[in-house]
Amino acid sequence: MSCQVKFSVRMHQHGYSFDDLKRVWKQADHLGYHSATLYDLLNAPALECWTALSGLATLTERIRLTPLVLGNTYRPPALLAKMSSTLDVISGGRLELGIGAGGGTGDHRASGLSFPPTAKRVKMLEEAVELIKKSWTEPNATYQGKYYSLEQSVNDPRPVQQPHPPVLIGGHGERHLLRSVAGYADICNIGFEMSLEEHQAKMEIVYQHCNALDRDPAEIEITHNTRVIIAESDQKFEDLVVQGAAGANLSLTDYKKTLSNAIAGTPEQCVQQLSKYVDYGIRYFFLLFPDPITNEDLDLFAKEVLPHFT
Repeated sequence: MSCQVKFSVRMHQHGYSFDDLKRVWKQADHLGYHSATLYDLLNAPALECWTALSGLATLTERIRLTPLVLGNTYRPPALLAKMSSTLDVISGGRLELGIGAGGGTGDHRASGLSFPPTAKRVKMLEEAVELIKKSWTEPNATYQGKYYSLEQSVNDPRPVQQPHPPVLIGGHGERHLLRSVAGYADICNIGFEMSLEEHQAKMEIVYQHCNALDRDPAEIEITHNTRVIIAESDQKFEDLVVQGAAGANLSLTDYKKTLSNAIAGTPEQCVQQLSKYVDYGIRYFFLLFPDPITNEDLDLFAKEVLPHFT
């Protein structure tokens, strides 16, 4: 295929030491993956997202740094604007700012943070993105919203990327969050292992919001989240399925049903499955490999699948 398609290594860093993260990120960087991600939870047995990303930025050269996604309610947006500018500078312009409204009630309460209703949190997210973009792009930024404000704020040095780092908005709420996607996202990240029909239904809602906001929907990059279970041969793949079923405490039949929308099989089969989404128009894939992520899985996908999409 002649189109450029981007692949991200999506990590849930629970259970990974920093040495483990370094191994995966450096390998993904070496193999040519477009980006890698960490999640953002405060009350979890895992390294904190932003601090870990800052460390990983200094150990990699090309791979883009994508929090998937930051909880807007965890950090004041003026602080996040400064943090994100700094990370873009120290990484040489490799930040993708993934952010969401903050969807975890338990994580907020355990951390002593208020958890407003969805509609309010989404409005807070929209204001935060507006404020951050002003802080990134204006020498003396002033902003007055209902929830956040700036007064002659100086954010120097500014991000390396111009006009600013891309903003990825994650979430799936159709009434509120998808309106934010339409109004403020450069990249959208909605749902998990969605079929093409599900993608179409969600994006139709985004396009409706775009029409109401007079925004060109072509400005928003669509992404797809999926597990990847890849093996060199049919027999090795069947072995992985047996292991997966046992780990999930499911029968083989039921476990295979859970893979119906995953990218799963030999490299050739993975290419065929991905091609359906690429033909639909998706050019950015977030790949969730089985934990613990192995160098062998990263290598096999990079050498046998990536070349078909570059």
